[in-house]
Amino acid sequence: MGTLINAIAIVIASIIGLMFKSKLNIHITNQLKLVMGLVLMLMGIGWFVRDFITYDGVRFQTQYELLILLSIIIGTLIGSLLKLDERFRGFIKNIETKHKLPPIAEGFITASLIFCIGAIAILGVFQDVIEGNLTLLYIKSILDFITAMILASTLGFGVLLSFISVLIYQGLVMLIALFFAPFLPPDLMVMIGLVGNILIVALSLDFLEIKSIKVLNMLPALIIPILYVVIL
Repeated sequence: MGTLINAIAIVIASIIGLMFKSKLNIHITNQLKLVMGLVLMLMGIGWFVRDFITYDGVRFQTQYELLILLSIIIGTLIGSLLKLDERFRGFIKNIETKHKLPPIAEGFITASLIFCIGAIAILGVFQDVIEGNLTLLYIKSILDFITAMILASTLGFGVLLSFISVLIYQGLVMLIALFFAPFLPPDLMVMIGLVGNILIVALSLDFLEIKSIKVLNMLPALIIPILYVVIL
C-alpha cells in the first residue's frame, strides 16, 4: 500500500511540474536543477554520516569502511564492464525513436535513481511488511512529491515514467522482505543504505555541474553488501 501511494505521489507531482515547465525559462530551470543538486548532496551526506558514525557511550567510531570501499570499487567495475549506463540509455533512446516520444532518458533515469537508491526506500518497505508501519514510506512519498515536481519542471516527461521504476524496485524489495526478512541481519539495511547514499552524492555532482558520473554503472555496488552477508 505504501509503495502504491509513493508511485501515485510521483505521478501527480510530475504532472504539476510538467504544467509549470512551459512557464519557466532556461535560467530558472537551471537554477532549480542546481538547487536540487545541493539538496541531494546534503541529504546524501547527512544520511551517510548518521549511519557511518556510531557512539558506544565512550567514543565515536566509524563502521563498515572496508565494505563500503570494496562495494563501490567492485560494483563500479562490474557496471562499467557491463556498460550499464550506455546500454540502458541506448534502450531508452530506441523507445523514444520508435514511438516518436519526446526526450525521456535523462528524466526517467535521474528520477528513478533518486527515488530508488536511497536507504529510506528499502527501510520503508521493510517496516511496511514486517511491522505494518507506513511512516517512512509516507515521509518518502512527501520527499518524492517535491522532488518529482521540481525534476519534471526541469527534465520533462521522463520523470513521470519513473513511477514504474519505483513500483518494480520497491515491489521486489517487498518480496524479499516477505520471504527472507527473518534470515537477514538488521545491519544489512545499514550497509546497503551507506552505499546507496554515496550514489546519491555522486548523482548530486552531476546536478551541480561539478562532475558527470555514470551512476548507473555504480548500481551493482548495492549488491555487494548482500553477497558479503551471504558469504559470511
